[in-house]
Amino acid sequence: MNSYFRSFLPILCCCLSFFITSANANQLFATEQHPLAADKAFALDKQITANKMVLVWTIANDYYLYQDKLRLVIDDRDITSALVLPAATPKLDPLFGDTEVYYNQLSLQIALPNVANKVLNLTYQGCWEGGVCYPPQQTQINLPVATVDGQPLSSYGTTGINTSNQGVYGTDANWFTQQLAQANLMALVVVFFLAGFGLALTPCVLPMVPILSNLIVGITPKPSAGKSFLLSLTYVLAMAITYSLVGVMAGLSGANLQIALQHPIIIAIMVLLFLVFAAAMFDWITIQMPVGLQNRLNQLSQQQASGHYFGVGIIGVISALVVGPCVAAPLAGALLYIGQTGDPYTGGLGLFALGMGMGVPLLLVGTSAGQFLPKAGAWMNRVKYVFGFLMLYLAIWMLDRILPIATVPLVATLTLIASLLLWQVPRWQPPIQHILGRVFVYGLGLLMTGYSIALFVSILLGQASLLQPLKPLSTQTTQVASSSTMVKVKADQIPNLLVLAAADKKPVMLDFYADWCVSCKELDSFVFTDNSVRKALQDFAVIKVDVTDNSELDQTLMQKYNIVGPPGLVFFDKQGAWLSSSTVVGVPNTSDFAQLLTTIAAQ
Repeated sequence: MNSYFRSFLPILCCCLSFFITSANANQLFATEQHPLAADKAFALDKQITANKMVLVWTIANDYYLYQDKLRLVIDDRDITSALVLPAATPKLDPLFGDTEVYYNQLSLQIALPNVANKVLNLTYQGCWEGGVCYPPQQTQINLPVATVDGQPLSSYGTTGINTSNQGVYGTDANWFTQQLAQANLMALVVVFFLAGFGLALTPCVLPMVPILSNLIVGITPKPSAGKSFLLSLTYVLAMAITYSLVGVMAGLSGANLQIALQHPIIIAIMVLLFLVFAAAMFDWITIQMPVGLQNRLNQLSQQQASGHYFGVGIIGVISALVVGPCVAAPLAGALLYIGQTGDPYTGGLGLFALGMGMGVPLLLVGTSAGQFLPKAGAWMNRVKYVFGFLMLYLAIWMLDRILPIATVPLVATLTLIASLLLWQVPRWQPPIQHILGRVFVYGLGLLMTGYSIALFVSILLGQASLLQPLKPLSTQTTQVASSSTMVKVKADQIPNLLVLAAADKKPVMLDFYADWCVSCKELDSFVFTDNSVRKALQDFAVIKVDVTDNSELDQTLMQKYNIVGPPGLVFFDKQGAWLSSSTVVGVPNTSDFAQLLTTIAAQ
């Protein structure tokens, strides 16, 4: 019975709507009303200059436009998702149900960088309260012949549109996108290889150094220089190919596999693996494969010498996917290019060159890992213990992504234990005979003891920090939050906060961050604490958008603002216009970043 009632309920509502509309018409028979023509009901005024376009709809009384029916297309490329629309009025519509509409007037102001001789196809749809809904209205607008790069101009409730992913500031992903677009393959490979080499000493790559070194040093018998190089090359090739394939998939699908793999369960598994490896280095446990599998691998290694290469390649793939997920300008530029053009080959080649550039230090370290060590002996136990501690540090580094509050206490404790053990190393058998060796060990122990004490001090002062543990003792610096309005929110809270900030006439900085993002911590520790940056941020509303969960809403919001992954900084001016050409990807230079903030605040 209830199912039949639910089936006829929509028909009943339509009938009631018809009778009510008829009744209203009968009451007004003396002045019978007819719906206006679409161009009268929704009068559209267009104002176009060299670098901007203003669209203003004057909406007649008792008429409204649907917010979700607006669509803008330039050269078959839908740019509607780049719009940050003004707040609309909620409405229970008889045709579309719960929706949002505009009454009286709708105004949009759009930046037009690099769109000479283009045609904008505009689609919109509205209804009359009297019971008539218009079909979608389509208008073609010829954009100006000559344009110049420009910022979105200010108008309350308006938006700038990023029609070409123009100039990602500071780390300039747009520059890398342009290199890909030029399709000079030789220059492309060189540029991205050098960019990768520049990233080699960043948190993107450094955690892989002890992993590769541990793999090569652990091989018995001691590998030759040639084999060490080939094993290192296998690791780097696996890493570079993974970067390329994952990047192409991310660019074409809009989903970043590296970010998706930062799930707490996967991170926890990696932490456990590093702990197991550390325990094996300390001889607490013995990791041994089943005898049958071990014999088979031994046969393969004797016949083809391929067993080690396969294992190293697998570790290279895992390292690229889980251990070192970084979003830098070259990566962002390649993904934007692939997403815009659908060309996976050029973008994939750039990403492969990027990965090979990042692997240069790994090749050097891996090749030399087994060559500068003396012959086998008791000293090898010390090397094992060193790698055991490195595995523990890597476990803490991974744990920081899901349990950041434990990072500093764990590092402080582990460093203190390691320093105390270092003081005992020269007395171990066989003892270190050379005076320089003793000085190095004692000096390293002293440094580690001092660092661990500094970490404990920062914990006691309530401002634990790995990178600047003694900073709380300085009276000259304060947190960014003390000089600007800062809130931490989820993605679904952004629209309301942007409206509030525009009402307060404050420029806005959206800071996309995640707990597992290493570069985000670098941004917080070194960029946001800089005096010039803190001063420039005084007038901003800083909104930290937590995308740790990488939910569907998080991904949608990042795609909307062309953010490949955290860290990413998106700016809005005092009137709420999205400054698409000022987006920052990665970690910017502090002086240039402070200048950008000053420029935005002055608009």
